[in-house]
Amino acid sequence: MQHLPQALQRLSMPELTGQIGQSLRDAERELENAPGPARPLDATYADTHRFPPPAWALPTFAEAASGQGMTYTPYRGDRGVRGAVAENVSTVLGVPATGPADVILTPGTQGALFTALAAILSPGDLVLLPDPDYLSTERMLRYFGAEVRRIPMVWPHEGAAGRGARPTLDLEELERAAALKPRLMVFSHPNNPTGAVYDEATVEAIADAARRHDFQVIADELYCRLVYDGEEFFHLAAREGMAERTVTLLGPSKTESLSGYRLGVAVAPTALVDAMEDVQSCTALRAPSYAQHLLARWIADDQDFLKERLVEYQALRDTTVRKLNASSVMRVNASYGTAYLFPEVLTGASDQAVALALKEHAGVIVNPGYQFGAAGTGRMRLCFAQDEAVWDAALDRVLDVVSSVKPA
Repeated sequence: MQHLPQALQRLSMPELTGQIGQSLRDAERELENAPGPARPLDATYADTHRFPPPAWALPTFAEAASGQGMTYTPYRGDRGVRGAVAENVSTVLGVPATGPADVILTPGTQGALFTALAAILSPGDLVLLPDPDYLSTERMLRYFGAEVRRIPMVWPHEGAAGRGARPTLDLEELERAAALKPRLMVFSHPNNPTGAVYDEATVEAIADAARRHDFQVIADELYCRLVYDGEEFFHLAAREGMAERTVTLLGPSKTESLSGYRLGVAVAPTALVDAMEDVQSCTALRAPSYAQHLLARWIADDQDFLKERLVEYQALRDTTVRKLNASSVMRVNASYGTAYLFPEVLTGASDQAVALALKEHAGVIVNPGYQFGAAGTGRMRLCFAQDEAVWDAALDRVLDVVSSVKPA
């Protein structure tokens, strides 16, 4: 790797060699190239054929592409679309109405995360990140030369029931880390991979630490509308004094199955959106122009669609939890949000060995737990938003294979 730029060497995260025996990127390539069926069931994301986008999506795109939409929009996105997004997002976030200047449209929510980090960070900046959290965040932070301090999550007894049985942030460790004067905190909410929805006290603790120690926060709230059991969701930007120091990442790729349209949204103070636009102007230029027009209808026109999807997803979550917890090799707590579960593997086999065996012998692709941080070791992320006609049998294969993989 000596010939690669330092940023790319950091992106590979070679420091994980002691934990998993190779760099993160090498481990992922091993999984990509591992034997398996020609058409495995990929449980790393939702089945968008079983759960397609809203009915209005394709006609809206076609109308824009037929001449009703701009081909070359401003770098931050079509102004009219951004105005509609600002109004609709304000109702979701519970903040005073933002304007189009506070919104940037990006090529996917991951594009929004990268652009926001590029607009905020300098090499050597300290960044706080929960452990576990979204698999791409730390590698992006390493790419930008940031120093990463992980804030552990507190885990309840696995398989426990009730609203108290949820992972949450270690708030004492958050306070100790915040006292080191970080530049930024990044966290996904609901948490990806655990599906945890933080209670109001936890969200307020993050806000309080940010205000007292004067750091910014990127809140990845991609799944904030995909919340179950009547759970109340608390948005960081709505806390007192946080709108001016928070970047909220949103998008229609998961809840509305619009991932193929490559659309992301970031809501932030105007000056920071200006900086993000400068970054986007020399990278992707803009979100896909015709697809941008779907965002004018996103949130506003999908209320009935969302209600139906929540019922279907929650049923799949519940059946998956029951099946895993009925086994002797895996156990899990129900997630309150996202389309993921993060079960613990009880056999003692390594994450990589389990993931390789599942691909080859069960025909199922999973995210091994180490991808999400050290606290993810011994787990896997499963996306339960799958076709019911095949998912139950796939889980049987998963449990059979997991039981057969022995510790090294």
